[in-house]
Amino acid sequence: MSISEHASEHERRSHLDDLDRYPTARIARLSRRLRLGFDQLLEPFGLTSVQFALLQRLGQVDGLVQAELGRRMAIEPATLTGIVQRLERDGWVRRDCDPENRRLQRVWLSEKARAAMPALLEVQARRRRQVFAGFSPEEMAHLEELLERVEANIR
Repeated sequence: MSISEHASEHERRSHLDDLDRYPTARIARLSRRLRLGFDQLLEPFGLTSVQFALLQRLGQVDGLVQAELGRRMAIEPATLTGIVQRLERDGWVRRDCDPENRRLQRVWLSEKARAAMPALLEVQARRRRQVFAGFSPEEMAHLEELLERVEANIR
């Protein structure tokens, strides 16, 4: 390899290293790592982080119309249907037709989900403490503010 080819290869590698430093690349990497790590912690419950997020939404507003649940979670309808079907099959939720509009499906937490929610929330709290260990309240507030701005820009 000539000196110019070596220099060109070094520049290419340097550029690739820089790509990993872009905030968007870091956010994507963090998102994957956070999801995978939380998925491992939820494994004993037979849940994934996305399934837990759905249960948590229903814990806030039970009986949501399935389409509204998808909008709140930013999940496509077909994907959401599969998630809800698996949760229903495994006894975490139940679905009923809306009494006023039979075309709408409402999703409700099951007793199994209600009973497990305190333990699930504790797993989530432990994970948050681990992820944000060493952050001051001021740093957390600043991080939340920055992430809100990023999220607003994406919308």
